[in-house]
Amino acid sequence: MRYNKQILLKNIGKSGQEKLSKSIVAVIGLGALGTNSVSLLARAGVNLILIDRDIVELDNLQRQNLFREADIGKEKALVAYDLLNKINSSIKIDYFVTDLNHKNISILKNADLILDCTDNLETRFLINEYCLKNKKPWIYAAILETRGMVLSFSNDYCFNCIFREPTENLETCDTIGVLNTIAALISSLQVTEAIRILVKGFNAKELLSVDIWNQNLNKIKVKKNEKCR
Repeated sequence: MRYNKQILLKNIGKSGQEKLSKSIVAVIGLGALGTNSVSLLARAGVNLILIDRDIVELDNLQRQNLFREADIGKEKALVAYDLLNKINSSIKIDYFVTDLNHKNISILKNADLILDCTDNLETRFLINEYCLKNKKPWIYAAILETRGMVLSFSNDYCFNCIFREPTENLETCDTIGVLNTIAALISSLQVTEAIRILVKGFNAKELLSVDIWNQNLNKIKVKKNEKCR
């Protein structure tokens, strides 16, 4: 049986696997985080909505594990869709070659959970607003250099409670780089949290911060900001 090793886990079991097989997760962004996350979710038996506007480029191959040299120039969402169907033909996958914005955000309506695998704060604030209005859980993940963060949101606090919109240009992977192993680690943490939410219905209340090069891991308790706008 495909999911036998997963069903044997006491934290999942047969009932948990049935929940996963009925769940739909939307993954926004198919870069270093997104490609790792969708691969893990597909193998776990979760139905997917893929959203990304970009095409595969040569420098993506260092960290975006779904793509090959032959995929350069092709739309990421379409390449991911084709490959994931070959990995697991029993799940349902929809894909959209687009930027997520306030006009098309209704493509998330069927998702039970949303994974933020983007690289910009504007989209994250948009996801936050949508999920608050529609009472959908979502999981933020970000990487830079050798560092990464993961935090899930439900109804206790929101992205605005913790993060502020930048007032100046921020460092990015394009300016200071990123190690491919941090992408794999943060994606694994993000997907583990996703599976826990889908199976058990609860999320962690801590921001998980990791520096993989220095082998540092910190958990930071988060709570609602009563003055949050």
